[in-house]
Amino acid sequence: MKKLIALILAFACMAWAPMAMAEPDWPNKTIQMIIPFGAGGDTDLHCRVLTGLVAQELGADIVCTNVTGTSGAIAARQVMDSVADGNTILWHQTSFLMASLLGLTEFDYTDFTTACTVIEDMSSFVTVNANNGKFDTFDQFVQYAQDHPGELLWGGTIGGDAHLYTMMLCDLLGIEVSYVDLDGTAEIVPALLNNDIDFTLGIYGTYGPYVESGDFKALAFLSDEPLDDSDTPTWKELTGESFPIGKMFGYWFPKDTDPAIVDKFNAAVEKCVNSQEFKAHCDQYFVTPVYRGGEEAVAYLDEQYALMTGYKDALLVQ
Repeated sequence: MKKLIALILAFACMAWAPMAMAEPDWPNKTIQMIIPFGAGGDTDLHCRVLTGLVAQELGADIVCTNVTGTSGAIAARQVMDSVADGNTILWHQTSFLMASLLGLTEFDYTDFTTACTVIEDMSSFVTVNANNGKFDTFDQFVQYAQDHPGELLWGGTIGGDAHLYTMMLCDLLGIEVSYVDLDGTAEIVPALLNNDIDFTLGIYGTYGPYVESGDFKALAFLSDEPLDDSDTPTWKELTGESFPIGKMFGYWFPKDTDPAIVDKFNAAVEKCVNSQEFKAHCDQYFVTPVYRGGEEAVAYLDEQYALMTGYKDALLVQ
């Protein structure tokens, strides 16, 4: 009798095991990848390159769609309210954390299923019009700001990552500036070219070509290492310290998405992040491919959010 029971249990386990290990029937239709900012910026560019590789790896059709507004909150809301079937995914970046911190949303990243984070970007730099008529060096920039508190105009997306970095920068330098809300690169670049704003914090992959053309000037890199062969100082050279935070990018699913779908997606993403093709793209745009999945990604986001929280009151004043 005992042998019979043991045989029955063994056959039951054998029958159950393939079912437990089976991959989900996904992807089985077109996937919508929601990008929270307009075309042409780094958020859009990195998403389209990496997601294109992931689509090939999965053998899936993935359509990237730009949904703009409220520092990415509208796009995040659209994904959060979507059916959790794995066919609507959010690509976002540091401003995803910023939105809830600033009260732009009543939800945050913990209201989603975090798939993974994939890029770190420390290539921000203090960017000015080369013909601004006020300063040519970082020291002159700081001195002008000290002599004219609140007069310098920073341009960028209020509630975005560059807004946070600028607040940190000004706090560390002991200067005050005023903030002009602009919707991404498409508005920031013309404003700086026309001297409607005095400076921004630019991502080198996006703003570097304007430096090379002579239209813009880099006053200081926030990275530890120089981003070009000029004599522009780095933050570490100026202060002896690394700048406290960088920009991250990643993927999120609606809450309660099947973990097996997320795991399958993550496996494809990790392979693509570590591919030579994606590494070459990252080198071109001065960013670092770093894959963190699941709980590791959530722990990383928790650390980033805790750091941001220390600037919440100052940001809310703006």
